[in-house]
Amino acid sequence: MALAVLLVLAALAGGSFAASAHAASTDVVHYTLSPVLAGDSLSAMAVEIRFTGDEDGETALELPNHWGGKTALYEGLRDLVVSGEGATLVAGSAPERRTIRHAPRSALTVRYRIVQLWAGEPVVTGGNEYRPVIQPGYFHLIGEAVFAHPGRAMVTPATFAWSDAPRGWSFASDIEHAGSGKPMLLGDLMESITVGGDFRVAQRGRLRVAIRGSWSFTDRDFIERLEPILRSHHRFWGDPEQPFLVTVLPIRGDESMRSTGGTGRQDAFAFFSTPNVEEATLTRTLAHEHLHTWIPRRLGSMPEKDEASDYWFSEGFTDFYTLRLLLRDGVWTLEQFTEAANDVLRAYATSTSRTAPNARVVSDFWKDPDVRQLPYQRGFLLAMQWDQRLREISKGARDLDDVMLAMKVAARTTSGRASLATTRLREHLARAGLDISSDLTRHIENGEPILWPGDLFGAGASLTTADVPVFDRGFDAAKTGANGNVVAGLDPASPAYGAGLREGMRILKRESGKTGDSRVPIRYRVLDGETERVIEFRPEGRERITIQELKLAPELVATDRQALASRMSGR
Repeated sequence: MALAVLLVLAALAGGSFAASAHAASTDVVHYTLSPVLAGDSLSAMAVEIRFTGDEDGETALELPNHWGGKTALYEGLRDLVVSGEGATLVAGSAPERRTIRHAPRSALTVRYRIVQLWAGEPVVTGGNEYRPVIQPGYFHLIGEAVFAHPGRAMVTPATFAWSDAPRGWSFASDIEHAGSGKPMLLGDLMESITVGGDFRVAQRGRLRVAIRGSWSFTDRDFIERLEPILRSHHRFWGDPEQPFLVTVLPIRGDESMRSTGGTGRQDAFAFFSTPNVEEATLTRTLAHEHLHTWIPRRLGSMPEKDEASDYWFSEGFTDFYTLRLLLRDGVWTLEQFTEAANDVLRAYATSTSRTAPNARVVSDFWKDPDVRQLPYQRGFLLAMQWDQRLREISKGARDLDDVMLAMKVAARTTSGRASLATTRLREHLARAGLDISSDLTRHIENGEPILWPGDLFGAGASLTTADVPVFDRGFDAAKTGANGNVVAGLDPASPAYGAGLREGMRILKRESGKTGDSRVPIRYRVLDGETERVIEFRPEGRERITIQELKLAPELVATDRQALASRMSGR
């Protein structure tokens, strides 16, 4: 169910903030969040939950468990206690489940503390840090990872209060607040992002940003980069701009490492990145996460079980519209769009899991980085092809935009539980004359490789297909990273070895190269004993792969560039 959630943001000085629901108190679950200080340093976050127990004297209590690939999140809870008439807490059928026994309809209070499960600040780990981050001067919390809840439906009314903040702290959350005119629900708490402490808070119109740390850009630059992206998306979907929160959390990594990611909330997204993020990557990530406001939330539902089976739509189509709208509204140039499309083509061609069936995406999405990228790649590549076929079938009268907008209308006007977004997509495409059943069976379910037709974009852009050596650094990147960037797993028959790279050298920085593209020389600055050296080589493996590449025609005149941009962006 798509829920409208409004942003909450306040700079507090020992006061309190509350979000309220318009419902009888006995039907409401009340939450309070407050900091636990050791001197002037934050050591934990305290959570208090108040609600009325069930009529039969037993109420289930669900603890945070797994979300976003993180598991056993309940391990971050400390000092869990309950109070109320006759209240006792007993173990449930699993570690994340408890049962509260109490007098019928007793007023119950649950209290616990949330602590960080590792030492130090967030670091590059190959994925976003969705677990609670609690540092001496700030905190970063995702609802599913911190909030326990009674065994009630997510549409149960709820309230939220934030209290006892140290003087000078900032607080930012997308949790709905009093005066919004819309009741807050338990599900809003679960799908929330809440930060506080030394975050810097800025606002431009209905956009709010909470950011901390040092970056290569200013806070103002960040907002000015984000604003046109948000306007573009609202213009495309035909929806008025709404309050939106972006939180920006720096993660630490070696200078040679870059990591950027995020997770979309209902009316916010949490952005995680090393400070050396590249401009194009930053823009693309911001656009992708904001598009999750609509895809799939406002188009249809996701499967309750094995959600990853439909990630080819929720993630792949989001990537497609990320590139399409960045080009359409002039945020990106033709060259930037082409480079981004080629990044997808190259990563897909070189993926060790390219032909994995969708069943493996379901089982290994959070376990294997290559598998994790498959639904993004497959959905993007298929969306581009289906868009072209729709234009051909309708002689230019319709494209994928018409289908997506029709899905939004259908989702808004449908009562009861929303249809699966992928089911709705198949139905609307079929009405437009395009049956995708065969494509889904071949390329999604069975994993057959996807190749774009050579005339995908028409005049001005060509699609080449070539056999090239597979990308291979010549050493084990995972083991090297885990070894403090000291080279491990070096292949003595590799070009890297031939260029002088040796086990035990420490990689200080990658100065050039393109991950996944063996045709681009890679250059590392390394420490050999006490001597710095630069080692350059072509990262060519022994096997060869078929790779497609999109190329713009040289010396396109302005009118040709405009026509090509219109075709590529569906303008």
